[in-house]
Amino acid sequence: MIGRRFEFDGRNEERGGQQFVSGRGAYRDGHTGIHRIETFGLATSPPKGAKGLLISPNGNPDEAYVLGGEHPQHRPGNLPAGGTALYDGSGNIISLVGAKIRLVAPLFEFVGNMTVQGNVTVSGSVTDGDGNNGA
Repeated sequence: MIGRRFEFDGRNEERGGQQFVSGRGAYRDGHTGIHRIETFGLATSPPKGAKGLLISPNGNPDEAYVLGGEHPQHRPGNLPAGGTALYDGSGNIISLVGAKIRLVAPLFEFVGNMTVQGNVTVSGSVTDGDGNNGA
């Protein structure tokens, strides 16, 4: 098996429920339409400049796959051991660290009913969307 560093060029294509990407290998060799293997339950689209691993299980570049897709400038750093962060290329972050979940985004939209067991602290204004002044 051959494995090399892969740099995404931003061309990501969806076909048949799978993602195919293009980019360059360690020696600037070009690769197009390479199947990117993702984990179940998480769909991502790596931006240009993201790094991954290009593998050719039989040593044949026509049977290559790409794993990963991390971008050094977008990845949140300093996560403690066991911490998790879900993030995008615009700086939006959901982090799960210890007993705390933190969402960082200019707008958080929740669709559906919500039940809160505990206190709610608000540092900004609360707008009553149905016009009944909170009744």
